Amino acid sequence: MRKAWLSVILMVFAGGCLSTYHSTEDVLSYWHSIDSFTAHEVVKIGNQTFESYVTFIKPDKIARADYINGSLVQKVVIENNTQKVITANGTFFLNATLDDVNALDPFVAILNNLDSFNVTWEGDTLFLKPKAEGEPTYEVELNGKLPERITIKQAGLAIVVEYKTIEVAK
Repeated sequence: MRKAWLSVILMVFAGGCLSTYHSTEDVLSYWHSIDSFTAHEVVKIGNQTFESYVTFIKPDKIARADYINGSLVQKVVIENNTQKVITANGTFFLNATLDDVNALDPFVAILNNLDSFNVTWEGDTLFLKPKAEGEPTYEVELNGKLPERITIKQAGLAIVVEYKTIEVAK
């Protein structure tokens, strides 16, 4: 009887582990299928922390609102190659490129350049190393197939973006 229970427990445990496992190919295929997402993020740069709300539509429409202590610091909207920056000091319009879109959120940069990385997997973390020199690397801690935390590393500096919520559309 004891062996039977042990077998049942092991099968349930193994089944649970297998059902949550995703291969690198599963995750990358899923990411390729994402057309848009909205996210609530916490961004950490050194000892500074702020919250952001991001809405992205592939490949080049994005809105990002940044808050410090609950107060809006700035809002950036990019569409039709125009960047609109809204701050307490006024509204500014600038020309925008896809690089400007990618600079506003690491998951956007990854989605727009997915084929430009060598991807490896270790535990629950994907490591995305750029094929081109001088570009940042990304460590993506996953919650299922979506990022829970992305660490951007370049030239000895690190920025951490934690996704409190993220919802995608395909």
